[in-house]
This record gives sequence, structure tokens and C-alpha cells, in this order.
Amino acid sequence: MRKIIYLLPFGLLIVGCVSTSGVPKDGVEISGKITYDRVPASTTYDGMARLDYAHTRKVASKNILVKAVDTTGKVLAQTTTDKNGKYSLYVPANTDVKIRAYARMYKKDTWDVSVVDNTNQKALYVVEGEYHNSENKHNIRNLHASFGWTGDGYTNQRIAAPFAILDSINQAMEKVKDADKDAKFPQLTVNWSVNNVASPGDPDSGQIITSNYDGERQLWILGDANGDTDEYDDHIIIHEWGHYFEDQFSRADNIGGPHSPGEALDIRVAFGEGWGNAWSGIATDNPIYFDTSGYKQSTGWYMDLENGAQDNPGWYSEGSVQRILYDLYDSTNESHDKTSLGFKPIYKVLVGAEKNTPAFTSIFSFIDALKRENSSQKSNIDKTVSYEQISKITDAYGTNRTNYANSSVVIPIYKTISLGETITVCTRNNYGVYNKLGNRDFVKVRIDKDGTYQFNINADDYNSDPDIVLYPTKYPHKEKAISSYEGSPNDTLLIDLKKGDYLLDVYDSSFNSSCMRLSLSKATNLSKQNVKGLAKPNYNRLRRIKRRYY
Repeated sequence: MRKIIYLLPFGLLIVGCVSTSGVPKDGVEISGKITYDRVPASTTYDGMARLDYAHTRKVASKNILVKAVDTTGKVLAQTTTDKNGKYSLYVPANTDVKIRAYARMYKKDTWDVSVVDNTNQKALYVVEGEYHNSENKHNIRNLHASFGWTGDGYTNQRIAAPFAILDSINQAMEKVKDADKDAKFPQLTVNWSVNNVASPGDPDSGQIITSNYDGERQLWILGDANGDTDEYDDHIIIHEWGHYFEDQFSRADNIGGPHSPGEALDIRVAFGEGWGNAWSGIATDNPIYFDTSGYKQSTGWYMDLENGAQDNPGWYSEGSVQRILYDLYDSTNESHDKTSLGFKPIYKVLVGAEKNTPAFTSIFSFIDALKRENSSQKSNIDKTVSYEQISKITDAYGTNRTNYANSSVVIPIYKTISLGETITVCTRNNYGVYNKLGNRDFVKVRIDKDGTYQFNINADDYNSDPDIVLYPTKYPHKEKAISSYEGSPNDTLLIDLKKGDYLLDVYDSSFNSSCMRLSLSKATNLSKQNVKGLAKPNYNRLRRIKRRYY
């Protein structure tokens, strides 16, 4: 049987029940199995990772949509494969039909994940067989999506890639279902193409920078042969899906941007990226995180999520976060790790207390909640956390830090400002800019009475450009407003506020190392007249940097 790849415009998909033709089950049964080529990775002692084409396996395509189509294009019946890649459906006797398997996992009211070609109008990937006559007896029709590798390169079509991506995501979703059988997954689109390269530019042309989640229920996955392909890098796929999970099930305060495990990062980034790394190991039960790339996909890298080197450990390190989370989950214990919680307690915190924490999401908010919900494990959790040079966590705000990463301005992690008060906030760029430790100062605000309030900020350096972003402390914890001026060493935020608690993210958008004086006052009658005019442009400025989660 000839197998081909077929592309269908995503917008033309018809979603229905198991059978769309009304054919009773005493019609002719067609059954079979859908499989794809899975290329494993192998690692070397010197830290390299490569795709091992010699040990490619034929793997079942689980939970994917399968249709029987007649010569007019009419869908006669449809179903989904089971966990073994098997399907069964019924069609009229003596009818010319073909079987088509879609790169789409679909289960009504549970999940809907599609892999599309972002460089071809979001066309959905499909593998199908040739037309055959159903006759009047049971038909067996198997389909196989091949990897396209011929030894010297991808000289044939890479049909298996979309199905490999789906299988990795299926593994992640099944792990969540193990923790919560009632979990429902909002629709997700995965953009993969052989044209997707590690370059900035137009994503619809394949310039996606790197594999990422865009915060809009879309993954973007690299497919650049001899550059960087990720379709078989299950840890990469599941890491990015982990950002989708945060966005749809928990909360993602992560501000995005580049990062690595050894960097000193903004606490929101450190937790979000450390979670993504740890989650890839949790979902696969494999702590070896790899990313294959280079000529013949042979010069990538890998890291050990559990026993990797502690490069710059601390509360600001994604490396520390990933090791803590994985150690809390797994059953392999070391001298500093006596906890084997499994995923369910971690899941419960993420979709509950972490989602609703009044603080920014970080290792502090997570561990504080985890200890409260697992009180019998407090001392063991503290020991695991302490191993990463993080002193005992007592609240969601990281109070009483002693490790300040050679930059004293970063502690306390949260300052407090009261009405009528002026405080000094300082930022530093010694670890980099935008999302690194010291780039931003966090300030807690309590408003005791409904009214109009004014935040003013004045920088010592004329070349500075301070900004104030205001957040509520209740879910969904989205930005409420931003200060009004750009390109000035002075800025102001004038806003109506209800009684309650708020957070400020204060930073210098020029990313200089600078100190600024921040004050809070009740607005005057004159300034109140400007509130309505300031509100909309303030909020719109929040979108000037599109967040992507790498």
C-alpha cells in the first residue's frame, strides 16, 4: 500500500461523532493500526546528544483522528485510535474508500491537539492510503508514517514528525490525567514545518527564533534539518507544553525571554523555565533532558535534571528549580532528597494555591504552598530546597533571604510602599537585561480606601527610563496598568483603585543599573481629570513586548 503525506487546510476540518454516515455496525468493518517512526536520542560521555537513526522504532500513534473517505471526498465514518494505535470503523459495502489518519488528537470535551504547517496556511498534516473497494467483508488497512531518513539525510518526506510531536504531547496529557482523571485540555495548535528555523522574523515563513509557546494556545517547533530539529526531542516538546499547562491550568507570571540553567534570573522566569525542564523529566520519567541539533542531528547537548552540576544555585536559578521539582517527584533519593511525592501533590499546588498566590509565582510561592499541603513532609522538603542554597521558605514572598547573588539590591525581594511614602528602588544589569536577576524591583502596595492614586518615579540618572507596572493580587493576576511616559527619567501612574492589595513591577526600560525614588499619593482634583485619558494607553503599552516562552 502506498503511503503519502497529505495536507488539508486546517479551517476545513469537520469534527463529528464516530460515524458521520449513519452506517450501522452491520456494515463492512475496516480496522487496522496507525504507526510512525520514532527516532531515539543517544548521549555521549562528553555531553553531546544525537538522533540515533540506526535504532528507529515503529511506534503506535495514539488517540489520533482516523477517517474513511469516498472518491467524492465525503467522510463515510471516523474514529480515533486507541493506546495501541488501533482503530475500527464501518463503511457501506462495495464502496471505494481510503483511510486517512490526521495529525490530530481529538476526544470530545477532553482534548483537541493538531499539528499544522505554519508555512503553508496552517495546513493539517495527514497520512493516507490508496482507494480500495470495501467489498462485503472485514478489511484490514494499516498506515505507517515514515521518518524520511535515508542515511545521508532527509531525502524523503518527513511524514513521521507531526505524529512524533503528538505522541510526546499525549504522554504529557496522560501524566496529568493520572493526577486528575477529570482534567480537560483547551484546544492547542502545534506549528511545525521543515522550514522552521532558529531565526527571528516572520513565524508564518518559519522564522520562529526557537521552539516556544506563544501564550495564545500555540506551540512553535523547530524543523530545520542539519540545523536544529525538535520533533523527536520529547523533552523540548514537553517543556514547551509545560508552558501551555501553566497558562491554561495554573498561572504563568513568567515574562519570557532567553534563559539558561546557570543564569541568575527574574524569579518568575526561573520558576517557569525550571518547571518546564522538570516537567519534561516527570512526564517521561527520564531525567536526561536532551536537544539534538547540528549536521545530521548529531551535535546537540543534554543535561541531567536530577544530578546535574549546581552552576550558580539559588532561588533565582532555573537549574535549582528543576532539580528541586524533580527530586520532590521522583522515587530515587539521595542524602539531600528524602521526598518521593509523585506528581499529584505537585499538580494540586499548581492548579490551586500557586494559581491563586497573591505573590508573583516563584519557588517561594510554590514551596510555601507545598509544605502547607504536605505538612508531614516539611522537613524533607526543606532539606531538598536547602541543598540548592535556598534557606528555609516561610512565605510566598521569599522573606529573610540570605543569598543575594553578589547583588545586595535584590533583597529584600519585595519592598513595601504606603500612602504618603517615598522609597528607593534600584535595578542592576550585571547579569544581563530584560529578564535577569536585578532587572526589576517588586513592591507590595495596600490600598485602604477606594480612590484615585498616583505613583511617581524619578531616576537619578538622566539616561534612565523608569516604568511601573501594576498588578492585582487576585487571579488571573494580569497587568492592570503601566506608567504613562517613555524616554523620560521621570514617570507617573495615575489610576482608580479599589481597596485591596497590589503589586508593582518597577524597572528601567533602558536597562541601566540605576536607582529611582518611588512615591505614592492620593491624586489631586486636577490630576483626577486625566485618569480616563491615561487608562487605555497605559494598558496598551503592556503589549509592546510580545511574550514567548522558550
